[in-house]
Amino acid sequence: MKITKTLLATVALWMLGTGSGAVAQNDAGPAPVEAFFCNFQQGKDMKDLMQVANRFSKWAEKNDPEYSAWILTPRFGQFVELPQVVWLGSNPNGNSMGKGLDTWVENGNDLQAEFDSVLACGAHGLASSVQIQAPDGPPGDGVVMFSQCELEDDESWMKAVEAHTQFSKTMRALGAKNSNWLFFPMLGGPADRDFDYWSVSTFNSWNDYFAAYELYVSGGGWQKQMEVMDDVAECEPGSPTVWDVKLVRQGTQ
Repeated sequence: MKITKTLLATVALWMLGTGSGAVAQNDAGPAPVEAFFCNFQQGKDMKDLMQVANRFSKWAEKNDPEYSAWILTPRFGQFVELPQVVWLGSNPNGNSMGKGLDTWVENGNDLQAEFDSVLACGAHGLASSVQIQAPDGPPGDGVVMFSQCELEDDESWMKAVEAHTQFSKTMRALGAKNSNWLFFPMLGGPADRDFDYWSVSTFNSWNDYFAAYELYVSGGGWQKQMEVMDDVAECEPGSPTVWDVKLVRQGTQ
């Protein structure tokens, strides 16, 4: 879905993501992930959105087969600041995304109108995603958490990748079933953003999420995070938001 209609004020978070189609292997380079931040039109709900999303999936299978898409709904967060729905979409690389967007602009008007009848979207952002810890298999439905992180003075994103990789491996070694990425803002973000990137963690279920939560709180996770992130970056306490994820389609690779 390439929503172009702007009806709402820009929300504080503008870029989220998850999934193998939305992120690249480290040796393949960063991949583009787009996000639309939306509220339901009056009288519309998730059932209406899924009907349009299913039609979009069939359209993409023919016209933009590498495009992956997910629908996010907030579970933990300041709901007065969060949209009711985030639509995530990604192609494996910029060339693929550009080709798909050209096709949508030329041939997607009818579907665009259907989306506009269900959702009012007020922000559209793009980020580059860097894989930290690969998922065990193609991601589908599940849970995703986003934390706002700021680099320390004179530190680089490469150092952040190294530190997050070390911490993610530690959590896996403790027994957490996490997959992780860093998302770096590229296009469409608010001018007053006061952090540098998002740390993104995905889980297959809430059971997996809260098992990792317990390891972080009581199993030594937070101590290891402080150790490896010291003098590199700080991920703001209290900033994480956590979302339910519904897979719309998994793109071909």
